[in-house]
Amino acid sequence: MTGWDEGALARLRAAVARGDGRAGLAALAGRPLGPVLQYAGDVLAAAVAAALDGADAAARECRAELDARGLPGDAELAAELAAALDGRPSGLEALPVDLGAVAEALEADPAEGLWLLDLDRGDVLAPDEPYRDEPYRDEPCGAEPGGGRHLPIPPGAPAGAPEEERRGRARRWLAGQGLRPAPRAL
Repeated sequence: MTGWDEGALARLRAAVARGDGRAGLAALAGRPLGPVLQYAGDVLAAAVAAALDGADAAARECRAELDARGLPGDAELAAELAAALDGRPSGLEALPVDLGAVAEALEADPAEGLWLLDLDRGDVLAPDEPYRDEPYRDEPCGAEPGGGRHLPIPPGAPAGAPEEERRGRARRWLAGQGLRPAPRAL
């Protein structure tokens, strides 16, 4: 990626994971947005919400690039940026979920079993995880947010796509469920 070495990309990923708009702006400074639009949009929405200098202009640039690119998840992220820039809620419920984990579940082999999204904690649970042993998880799965504590993640998406596409597919699927990713707290 032109302008994006492993260290810079790691700093951007960390800023996204923490919801740290200031660190995200620093990681983006002087680098092209195109290779990292899915990460950039997340940190720029946080930067706009924190009213950081330069955040609005960078968010508008990111939104324009998302609109022009048009990959899965780009329209949903552009809508998130538009809402942040307008100072209004996006209409999607925030869930502290890792888009990479959702992407992995979407790409799973259907024969492996059903992956679940924990709607309370944002955890993505593989079919072989012992989640059914925990009492609060014994409730039935719901197909809609609020309809249960777990949401089945449909497997079978093509694997091997670049990270940007994988994150975008996961974002699009979440938005279809009325959800948007939020930073995960430890």
